[in-house]
Amino acid sequence: MKKYLIAVAALGFLAACSGKANKNIPVEVEEESVSLETVPVQPATPVLPVVKEKPVKAINMRDSLKVDPKKGAVVQKKYKGTVPAADGPGIVYDLTLYYQQDSDDGVYELDATYLEAEDGKDQTFSSTGKRKVKKGVPTDASAVVYELIPSDGSMVFYFQAEGDSLTMLNQELQKAASDLNYTLTLVQ
Repeated sequence: MKKYLIAVAALGFLAACSGKANKNIPVEVEEESVSLETVPVQPATPVLPVVKEKPVKAINMRDSLKVDPKKGAVVQKKYKGTVPAADGPGIVYDLTLYYQQDSDDGVYELDATYLEAEDGKDQTFSSTGKRKVKKGVPTDASAVVYELIPSDGSMVFYFQAEGDSLTMLNQELQKAASDLNYTLTLVQ
């Protein structure tokens, strides 16, 4: 199709430059065939959101939580786990959630340490922002999902709450199709 358009454009240019209208210009048209194969749909491995380098001065997200006296005490939960990395031994996630007992909104702090990232040395990045609770994933309408929305506008993180652990989901709210571990465990 591209060759056809290029040929037509070239002939039009030649006709315009010559000042004569030549009605019998032969045009060679080459057709391209396209075959569409059906690809089985399977959940993609979670795309790990990019987190920024750790700021020099730490931000205390607990202080930024808007507290409503009617909604109960502030809850702090800390999760930790090592997830696979494409180009290293793994990424250690250290996630702290702050929210009120009777509220779906909250805030989070996340440190992601890429093991042996730079010349064999670990490199830690941080992300902070809002935490919202969503209901349902494609395979379970009653699942509880934490949506972590970074303050800097970067890609959103999704975790499915399962007892005392959180499992990382991709942007379509699906678990990884592989047997690799994308789970963070409650430590505090």
